[in-house]
This record gives sequence, structure tokens and C-alpha cells, in this order.
Amino acid sequence: MPGILPLPFINFKKSMAYVENVAAFIEYCLQNGHGEHLFNYVDKPDFDMNTLVSEVYAMLGKNKKIVHWPYWMGYTGGLFFDVIAKITGKKLPISSIRIKKFCANTMFESNNIKKTIFTPPVSLQEGLKNTIKYEFIDKSQGQEFYTE
Repeated sequence: MPGILPLPFINFKKSMAYVENVAAFIEYCLQNGHGEHLFNYVDKPDFDMNTLVSEVYAMLGKNKKIVHWPYWMGYTGGLFFDVIAKITGKKLPISSIRIKKFCANTMFESNNIKKTIFTPPVSLQEGLKNTIKYEFIDKSQGQEFYTE
């Protein structure tokens, strides 16, 4: 349809790793012999942004229709929030850099891990579910850690 801008993040994929799997992989690597071993750990399969956002919405029990905005509109909104943050001196949850990261293709291969016999103990979908539950649903599970 003319006049409709393509949505830049529809096919972008995100490689992720669940922390429990990373810890298990490090433990597995401790059994390797001496020498240099280089790995780029990612859990598979990679989610495209539509699937990832839909999964998170479902895990949060939200049935809202997801609205897609053109990249230029989202980025401009991020710049607006950057100005507000600079004026107020407060960090805001929306910024131009977060919009760029959200829309970036960050798909990585883990071919060298496939050559090992390591099997992740938790599926990526289950890890995402655990993270959503811990961070947003059941806050009574333990200590909060702030990264920013």
C-alpha cells in the first residue's frame, strides 16, 4: 500500500543467552584441556522482534494488539526523550540508543559450540519465561539488581 513505511524490525533477529545456560556452559568448559578455547555462546533459536514481543506479551498475560511504528518515528521519539532526560537530569526508560538497539539485527552464530556435546539445560523459551516471571511477575523471589 503506498504511503505505508516498511517496519524495519520485523525480520531483525535477536540472539540471546539465558544466564543459567551460560553458567552451565562455563562449567562444561572447565573440563576442556589446556589451551585456547574461544566460544561465542548463544541459545537458539533466535527470535525475530515480532515473535519476541508477542512471547513477552503472552507471558505477561496481556492480549493487547501490538502497534508497529516506523523506525524514523520511534527514533525521533527517542531523541525527544533524550532532550527531556538532559533537561531534567534523569535517566528515562526510552532513549534513542535503546530504539537503535531494539531495532538492530543482533543475530550471532554459535557454530563452534555445535562441535561440542554441550546441551543447554534450559530452552530459550523457558529461560525467557523464567526471566519475565522473575523480573515482572513474582518480585518476591529475591534481591533486585540494577544495571543502569
